[in-house]
Amino acid sequence: MTPDELDDLFSDLIAQIDRLDAGALELMADAYDSAGDVDRARALWELADTRRDVDRP
Repeated sequence: MTPDELDDLFSDLIAQIDRLDAGALELMADAYDSAGDVDRARALWELADTRRDVDRP
């Protein structure tokens, strides 16, 4: 898939990105990385790391 196709596929998730857990963000990051959009993948991985840090007790 291309990054644009992933944007279409993930549009509902992107609209609710503040509600996604770290696992969902990593799944999206992996998909963008595989599609060649390393910048978007990096941003999602960083967000996943931040989310994981916040969720830790």
